[in-house]
Parts: sequence; structure tokens; C-alpha cells
Amino acid sequence: MAILLCPRALGSLIYILSAAITLTSAQSAAQEAKGSYLTTAEVQVRQGPGASYEIISTIPKGIKVNVVDREGYWLKIESKQGRQPGYIDEQYARPLDPPRTAQTTKPSRSVAGPYRTLREAELREGPGLKYKVVTRLPADIKVHVVRAEGEWLRVESNRGNKPGYVDKRLVERWTGR
Repeated sequence: MAILLCPRALGSLIYILSAAITLTSAQSAAQEAKGSYLTTAEVQVRQGPGASYEIISTIPKGIKVNVVDREGYWLKIESKQGRQPGYIDEQYARPLDPPRTAQTTKPSRSVAGPYRTLREAELREGPGLKYKVVTRLPADIKVHVVRAEGEWLRVESNRGNKPGYVDKRLVERWTGR
């Protein structure tokens, strides 16, 4: 038995499904952020998730921090000594324990490495359309991908530019033409 949907109903169904997928991806990204991290450089702790928020303190390189949440590329940290919680830029911290996920029978190929943009692409603060656009990447430029989060790739600059996320459909592996 086939079910026929009018174009309007089909469009609504597609919208609802894509919203559910985006929400699930954002929730799993937030869950992956929780746990113990090690600072990779001296990092400023801010009152909120952004460079415009007031600096609360500075944490030296090599200090273990407890991450409880993520907003875009900002990690919310809480002190085990009862100090005020704050936010650090995730580019200055790395997870101590890899996130625990179900293992498949074959390890997947790492997504990390050089890519090129297929057309102009928006670099966003987090892995999804709900996050603010950091910048627009021109077509046919090389970007450095460090990991995948659902349908989004984390891009980090080798020149100190803001990191962000790009839709993986807008890039391809760099072949070194």
C-alpha cells in the first residue's frame, strides 16, 4: 500500500525530520564535550560563552579542567573547589579521555586532514544551522579539518583564525593538485 503526500505535506515532513536530526546531532555533540580536559595553552576563563564576556581568571597550560557543557566552541567548566563556573575556548583544551562510543567492526577512516571548499561555505560557531556564522569561506580554498560531529566538520586554522564548523557536503578531501 503506497501513501501519497501532497508537496506541502512532504515539505513539512522533510522539515520536521531534518530538525530532529539537527537536534539529535547537537545533543550528542554536547554529551561528547563533558568530562576531563587538559589545557593546551594558558587560557582565559570568561563569564559567558564568548570573547566579549568578562574574564574571571586565567588557567595555566597543562591544568586538568572539568567540562560540564558546550555552547558553540566554548566549553563550560566547573571547579571542584567551588569556584565560579566559567567558559573557555575549546581550541585551548583537549579531552583527557576519548569519548566513549559504540565500536564498529571496522575502524572508520579518520576525517582529519586537509580539505577544500567546493563552493562558498559558512563557517559556524557550532555543528548546526542554529549556530552563528563566524565567517564565510570562499570557494576552492584549503581548510584543516580536525574531526567530524554528525554532518559537520570541525575546522581549525593554522594561522590563528577562529575555529568553526562547516557542513561536510560543502567540502572534499584535498588532493594536492
